[in-house]
Formats: sequence, C-alpha cells, structure tokens
Amino acid sequence: MNPYWWLAVAVIMAIVELALQGYVTIWFVVGGLAAFIAGFFGASLTVQIIVFLIVSLACLALLRPFFLKHRRMGEMHEPTLVGTQAIVVERIDPLAQTGRVETPDHMTWTALSADGLPIEAGMHVRVVEQRSIKLVVEIEV
Repeated sequence: MNPYWWLAVAVIMAIVELALQGYVTIWFVVGGLAAFIAGFFGASLTVQIIVFLIVSLACLALLRPFFLKHRRMGEMHEPTLVGTQAIVVERIDPLAQTGRVETPDHMTWTALSADGLPIEAGMHVRVVEQRSIKLVVEIEV
C-alpha cells in the first residue's frame, strides 16, 4: 500500500476532529502519521496497520483523559458577569445598535437591553446574560 494513503487517513481524521471537537479522532491522526512514517521507510502493510492501531489506541487510552480533564478545567473557571451591577455609560439603543456599560472592575462592555427598550446613560443596571463580549442588561429596581 502506498504510504501516502495514511496521510489521507490523517487528514480525514483531522477534519472529523475539527467538526466534532471532542478529542475523538485526533488520536487516529497521530496513528495515521506514525503508519505513514513506517510505510515511508518500507514497512509492510501488516506492520503499517499494526503501527496505526497501537499508536492510535495508546494515544486514545493514555492522552484522552488528560485532554478531557484539561478542557473541563477551562470550562469550570470561565468567569461570568451575570448578576453583577453596571452603569450605562453610553445610551443603550436597540434600533441604533449602540450602548455600553461599565462594570465594577472599570471595564466597558457593549450592552444590549434585555427587554429591547432603550436605557439612558447613567442608569444602574444588572447583567442578566453574557453573550461572548456583549452583556444583556436590565434596569435595577
């Protein structure tokens, strides 16, 4: 078998991994590259398949738990501003798509009104949702 087929396997598995993003097929990318190297240096098809399986399964068994733990740690420590107070520093106008608020840490954020109504500058608001770099706020009562 032409060893370049293993490169094709590695590329396909990489594309699948990018789509899934779950550390499922990345190990077969590594296995495919290892089998390519074995085939490139003249190993038989049987040896290439064995190298592919051993390297892929070893990476899956040994590295996947570490990667999953690392990913979960990042998710657990994700800061959120939901529930914090802020002051409107630029009028929030849903029609004009403008508006900024300042949080207690003196950071300013693009802001949206939770009820879709304008909120004037100087008003005290509470963050009810965070959408990436935009804060959804409502007037504090």
